[in-house]
Amino acid sequence: MEESVNQMTTMLSNILEHHGRVNQRLASLEEDLVHAKREEEKLKATIEALEKEKSEMNARVALMERKGLYELLEAKMEGFQIANHLGTIGGFENLNLTITRKWVEIHIELGGV
Repeated sequence: MEESVNQMTTMLSNILEHHGRVNQRLASLEEDLVHAKREEEKLKATIEALEKEKSEMNARVALMERKGLYELLEAKMEGFQIANHLGTIGGFENLNLTITRKWVEIHIELGGV
């Protein structure tokens, strides 16, 4: 009988030790979860900041594109005004107008020259 009590005591002791290890592991996993949630929040904040920056950059690019198109339109208008003026002067066999974003270039071939 004493041997049976010793076996039960040993078994109970082993169960309690295992239970303690399981509780320690559970506590460790809970700490890991808390840490992971903090990291997730940091990453979410970083993603939000990057998305905001991307949106601002896209707005700047769109503005620069509109400005570039406006400048190109101004250059075309200026070039057409010059071409129109030269056309009213007359005497030009061929008038070639080349327009880029930065400048207006006019090639003129004089008739009979």
